[in-house]
Amino acid sequence: METAADLRHLSELDPKLWTVLSCPVDGLEIDRETLSLIDFDQDGRVRIEEILAAVEWTISRLKDCSSLFVGGPLPLKAILAKGPEGEALLASAKKIQEHSNRDDITTVSVQEAADIGSIFARSTFNGDGIVARDGVDADLAQTFDEILSIKGSVVDRSGQQGLNSDLVGSFFADLKAFRDWWDKGESESGEGTNIFPLGAETPSAFSSFLALEKKGDDFFGRCRLAAYDERAQAPLNREAALYESVAKEDFSIPREEIVTLPIARISGDALLPLTSGLNPEWKAKVVEFRTKVVGPLGVGEGTALKADEWQSIRATFTDYRKWNEEKPDTGIEPLGIQRIRDLIASDQEERLQKIISDDLALAGSLKAVDEVLKLARMHRDLLRVLRNFVSFSDFYHHKKGAIFQAGTLFLDGKECRLCIRVADPAKHATMAALSRAFVAYCECRRKDSPKVFSLAVVVTGGDSANLRVGRNGVFRDRSGVLWDATVTRIVENPISIHEAFFLPYIKIGRFISDQMEKWATSRANAAEQAMQAGVQNVGAKPKAAGGGMGQFGGIAAMLAAGGIALGALGAGLASLFETLSSMPLWEIPLVFLGVILLISLPSMFIAWMRLRKRTLAPLLDAAGWAVNGRTLINFSLGRRLTRRAKLPEGATVEFSETAQVRTSLWLLLGFSFVASAVGWALLLTG
Repeated sequence: METAADLRHLSELDPKLWTVLSCPVDGLEIDRETLSLIDFDQDGRVRIEEILAAVEWTISRLKDCSSLFVGGPLPLKAILAKGPEGEALLASAKKIQEHSNRDDITTVSVQEAADIGSIFARSTFNGDGIVARDGVDADLAQTFDEILSIKGSVVDRSGQQGLNSDLVGSFFADLKAFRDWWDKGESESGEGTNIFPLGAETPSAFSSFLALEKKGDDFFGRCRLAAYDERAQAPLNREAALYESVAKEDFSIPREEIVTLPIARISGDALLPLTSGLNPEWKAKVVEFRTKVVGPLGVGEGTALKADEWQSIRATFTDYRKWNEEKPDTGIEPLGIQRIRDLIASDQEERLQKIISDDLALAGSLKAVDEVLKLARMHRDLLRVLRNFVSFSDFYHHKKGAIFQAGTLFLDGKECRLCIRVADPAKHATMAALSRAFVAYCECRRKDSPKVFSLAVVVTGGDSANLRVGRNGVFRDRSGVLWDATVTRIVENPISIHEAFFLPYIKIGRFISDQMEKWATSRANAAEQAMQAGVQNVGAKPKAAGGGMGQFGGIAAMLAAGGIALGALGAGLASLFETLSSMPLWEIPLVFLGVILLISLPSMFIAWMRLRKRTLAPLLDAAGWAVNGRTLINFSLGRRLTRRAKLPEGATVEFSETAQVRTSLWLLLGFSFVASAVGWALLLTG
């Protein structure tokens, strides 16, 4: 990917020679929107055919593809203004540039092209067929708000709530349907029917009656039963235990237990009170019913209703109820019939539709803004995508980083640059072992962020002596933000040949250390148990003399075992020194060298075989990529991917606790000297 010719002939490259066949859109260190534009089928993955389509689309809109290798903002002079589409593309790019505040008027950046709100906020029309409130005249503002409240809204390109042609047309169609229904009621009223007993207030009065209808029917039904048998009054009014159960509740909020009680006290008189003695949860509705229905109709005395008066009110609304069931479900009834008629008689529908059509007239010239944004993204990111898809040149470059490299982990004196985001570490680890690389999985988090994510960190330098689950480090992402990182899982493989040389001795040392720790622990437990037994047996009668060594038997046995072990060690050392004494001095170093090679050479050879086959492909495959090649991590690349701590030039290390360090060294030296002296003494004495 070095010249424009490489881009034009990319379609001729055999797919088997591409480094990658597909990659995910998410979780990569590149603008996700760019990958989404390339992913034209929107399945969350980018494939070869989509890459080729993006390249073809981009180079067909540029005069000279060489600017792609520079990247950065899109130069206006690079746009190919050929034909209507090219001219519209250049015009839109210039319009975007006019709204920017940069001194450089020759380029358009991705940020400027993506700032749709800034581009169109100062424009009455933006070509999307949606009109915002500030785009209509003052006398249309009330109608605009009414349509918004009843029909809802859509969002225009500048991010404002607005109306389109469908919403305006639907609103006025509902107005006419409601007007026709109302006119039908008025025309039928008076022909043996009384649809509007209260005139224009009938709808509101009927709604008030409906709110109490079921509760009123329930009340009079209970009263009829109480009139039949007075013994029914107490059960019908509910037991007093109900009030005791809710006495401690909060009555500042509606109580469902109280709502279900009768609207008033049940008695054989069958009188529904309208002013006092009402269920507190229903009192407000009763007062409204008295004001809107009972009073205007002149039914009863105004303080209570009899059963026949309740039925007369129901009969009053019979014709209205039948007519009301035919009402179109539009939601515009709150406007009132007079406002509805005024809107229909006005020219506001035509004016709103004219504003919307004027806005749509600019769609042809302004829709190219989206293409400017796409071209700006491709100009900035396309070459980087190709260098991480067709080839991995960014990964193998000594300064650049691949789009799958999430950042840098600092852990155990190492700087690890090959960090890959993973969704499921456990699932990823099953394939990571095939990479033959040492992989540490880390969980990253920050106190000020709810975001938590996992990394697969490939360690390619140093040693693994201190790399253990639970170790903490610091991860710095590509934007420079620091995260706390904790090792949660490890896939062990050789890191270096240097480590492989010492690995057998480290394993032997760990084995001896573990065994000595186990032996010391068991001896300590045995001594503690013996002490507890001795304390418990204080004052007990001692055993007969013939009972053996008693409590000293264990110590004697331990000393005997130690003597045997020391004897075996001495015999072994004697045999070794006897063999060495029979050899010329110049052969002795060769013997030690041969022993060292005998121990370390197999480990080093195995490590060399694995390290030379260390590959990145399984790590990426487990993260959702489809890698076409092996993508080996050779020794030179491994040294760059993991850098060990180095002292600055001229710096030295000084131990402040030299006594402790020297004590450990002198003890080791003393032990070696004593062992050598014992061996020579045994050899000299035969």
